[in-house]
Amino acid sequence: MSDTPFQQPFSQQPFLETADVLYQSADRLALHLHYAAQAITHTLTAGGKVLCAGVAEAEWLAQQTASLLVKGVNRERPPLAALAVPGKDDNLVAQVRALGHPGDIWLAFSLERNEPALVAATEAARAQDLTLVLFTGEAASVLGPLLRDTDVWVPLPGHQAARLFAVAWLALHSLCEAVDTHLLGDVA
Repeated sequence: MSDTPFQQPFSQQPFLETADVLYQSADRLALHLHYAAQAITHTLTAGGKVLCAGVAEAEWLAQQTASLLVKGVNRERPPLAALAVPGKDDNLVAQVRALGHPGDIWLAFSLERNEPALVAATEAARAQDLTLVLFTGEAASVLGPLLRDTDVWVPLPGHQAARLFAVAWLALHSLCEAVDTHLLGDVA
């Protein structure tokens, strides 16, 4: 043991800043997630499916979203039609063309980086008349121009990829819980 005073091994600042961002944006995020859950529920109950995608770190967000939609969050229910589409270059566009049908959902995560494969796949989803549900940074510089009035944009607060990822992680869980609530009702 040392006689030196306790020193934190790292700064708490990133945690405090992320908590502050979540607190300040909670109402707005909840509203957008409500609309996203409604769109997804409508598509699933009409026999459609949800194709989830992201590139780089955001691909993991897409995989987690699809997994939670298929198996549920905190209660048992029949599996829902959701699929994570691997974010690999031209393969992403080909999968959208092969798997996407009018009325399906294209749920994409963007950490606001140079994402040409994700942009091209989102354009392909738009061309096939899929409803877009886009989780992007507030600038929506990469995918935002592709949105129509019938689509849902979930603006993630922050500008750093790590913060966008952290907020998206919580948002995707909230979204999947909301879908379960729309389908099954509130937990008694």
